[in-house]
Amino acid sequence: MGQITEQSFITEEHGNNLPTVRIKKVVLDNFKSVGHGEITFNCGREFIPCDTESDILGIYGQNGSGKTSFIEALSILKGLMAGASVPSVYADCVAVGKDFAKLEFVFDLQYENGVIREAVYSFCMSSAALTKEEIDEKYKGAPDEFDIPDEDSKVIIFDEKFSLLWEDASKRQVIIDTSSEENAFVPTTKRKEIAGGGKKVLVALEVNKQLARSKSRSFIFMHDTMKLFSENDNKSVFFRVLVELRLYARHYLYVIDTKSSGFIRLNFALPIYTTDGQMMFNAKRPEVIPTEMVEDLRADLNNISSVLGQLVPGLAIGFKELSQTLDKDGDPATVMMLTAYRDGKELPLRDESDGVRKIISVLSLIIAAFNQKSVTVAIDEFDAGIFEYLLGEILQALEESGRGQFIFTSHNLRPLEVIDKKFLYFTTTNPDNRYIRLKNISATNNLRDTYFREIILCEQEEEIYNKTKRFKIIAALKKAGGER
Repeated sequence: MGQITEQSFITEEHGNNLPTVRIKKVVLDNFKSVGHGEITFNCGREFIPCDTESDILGIYGQNGSGKTSFIEALSILKGLMAGASVPSVYADCVAVGKDFAKLEFVFDLQYENGVIREAVYSFCMSSAALTKEEIDEKYKGAPDEFDIPDEDSKVIIFDEKFSLLWEDASKRQVIIDTSSEENAFVPTTKRKEIAGGGKKVLVALEVNKQLARSKSRSFIFMHDTMKLFSENDNKSVFFRVLVELRLYARHYLYVIDTKSSGFIRLNFALPIYTTDGQMMFNAKRPEVIPTEMVEDLRADLNNISSVLGQLVPGLAIGFKELSQTLDKDGDPATVMMLTAYRDGKELPLRDESDGVRKIISVLSLIIAAFNQKSVTVAIDEFDAGIFEYLLGEILQALEESGRGQFIFTSHNLRPLEVIDKKFLYFTTTNPDNRYIRLKNISATNNLRDTYFREIILCEQEEEIYNKTKRFKIIAALKKAGGER
């Protein structure tokens, strides 16, 4: 990690010894189509010094088998650890017929002084109906013609737990457990060390716990709780690791879901992800941006173009300044439009293909995952619109020379031929054992051919494909078309 001041939670001394953070294991229970699923990353199976190699995870499987669920779990994790509210769109993520889902994430933290720590953050989530007052508040800025729903839901986060294995401990210990009904969290000894003692502190913690529940936030990582911890003149290793995980979520963990891809395919907008955050550009008309951001944007697009030209020969991107104006606050602004350059000819970027615009959108994050050891990038349907040979080239480059962590789902099977099997997981038809690695695969096997063989012969311990019959598909198509 670089030196970033995180709302005064990081001291200068702490900022000089920040760790490389990587996700090493994820466990999902009763989350969407996943009854139970575990994925252990390569860095969780073997020790990888943080400066030596990248860590890739590819997830394959048929539609509706849990690939997107995994990416959505990471999106929820990012929001919670960053101190943000979980959007209500995730209220339906609890498996049908279950009261709640449980998610657990294990992290590897490696420090430049040689110290290694293992942190675990887990939580349960359910949903609750919004009150009429909450619905009115949520939609108070909606246009008059908007039909406000009579019913809506929000996410409830509860039973959070933070555990740590550090250099002075012989085993992993629970540091914060919020499942207690009598206290904001236990164990009492750890609570006193992190938050301090006294009735005032206990009351403040309980208020924060109730506020977090009502706002769909993490009690542990919400700003008010972290601020209370920091005011305790906190120098404990526990608080330092919490700050490091919050920093990781806010500045180094990027999760790209299919909603962003949908914007690109429909040509509504082009999201460009940078290390400063997401910038959403209108795909069909000029954009107004603060003039002070113009040079930073130019630098970001130049970096993207330098790699883009190697992926799509002859192509570069930039922007055309159309005029100067003032924004709604009266500050200087620039009217601009994203453009593409092919062999010296300028054209609007909206005229490029979906695949090219998809690459442009995420390329700055691929660059970050390639160069920065503490960056984690997760992209759902990474292959959408990208030529399969190019897809393989990008993933091979990340595997051979990258430094960060890169997670992707895909339907295109080209990566199975070019990246090591240790980086691959496959979904199964068994919701209670949703993710597996294929076993008994020799180094000389073509994993793509092996995967097809497994679909047909079912030689693994778990079935990886719900069988489809061509004659039944034909019959169904005929019936749907009115043919009897």
